[in-house]
Amino acid sequence: MSSGLVAISRKIKDMESILKISEALQLISSTKLKNYRDMREKGRDYVEGIKFLFRSFYSSYEHDYKVSNAKFVYIGEGGEKLSLWVVIGTDLALCGRFNAQIIDYLVKNFPLDGFLVVFGKKLFNLLKGYPALKERIIEIYPSEIKSADLVESLEVVSKFVLKEYITRGCYHLNLVHHKVGRELRNFSILPFTKDYFGRARTGIRYDTHYHRFDNSESIIELFPAYFERTILVALIESKISEHSQRRELMNNAVKAAEEKLAEYKIVYQKMRQANITQEITEITSALKLNMGG
Repeated sequence: MSSGLVAISRKIKDMESILKISEALQLISSTKLKNYRDMREKGRDYVEGIKFLFRSFYSSYEHDYKVSNAKFVYIGEGGEKLSLWVVIGTDLALCGRFNAQIIDYLVKNFPLDGFLVVFGKKLFNLLKGYPALKERIIEIYPSEIKSADLVESLEVVSKFVLKEYITRGCYHLNLVHHKVGRELRNFSILPFTKDYFGRARTGIRYDTHYHRFDNSESIIELFPAYFERTILVALIESKISEHSQRRELMNNAVKAAEEKLAEYKIVYQKMRQANITQEITEITSALKLNMGG
């Protein structure tokens, strides 16, 4: 076998290995994407139910959002309004652009007297290169949470964040994450506002002959569950967005590897045919010389 055929054979073997790896990663991405989509569907009744209940009390004509704010938000003596941002990054390989987009957003928009809670060790490691941001981080969590541990983990996270928000005297509570369409979203959770759920509208009056609900107290009691539900939705949306992009990258990688492999095989066949033709020519020439002798 000629040196050219040996070289192209090696390229074919290398590309076959790359194709197998790409197909494996493609399968993993597709499986994880399906799992997160299934998780979203299974939890839809829960998250929509919590939102409906919280919104019903919030939109009641008796509810005064300013009274509810007084239970949570804090304005400093000098008028300062501190912020606590929960930021959801990614620990997935090949999705570094997600973390880069978040860091760019934080550099441009995060108030440096605020506090950060970060999901994602890779995002945290990248933030080490930005001392002004790194020193504002108060806690780190993994961005990938096993479904079996999800409820318990998010309960711990939400309790910690609310405790820190109150004890540190914050005014703004925000959640930064990627939506399903890859768009980066900065969602304001606190303070409460008149148009918290969009256009303000008069809700239901919750009272009976026997009992009348205190809407502000109901909001205070329901808010931890609503906040936990909001983190859950953001985390799942972020995971779906990440795995969608990763699957797309792997689909493109598989397609490129298949095309390159086919190209190498065509080159190999042409070179092999050329070698055979050359060998036949040499044999024929030798026979002619012998016959002529």
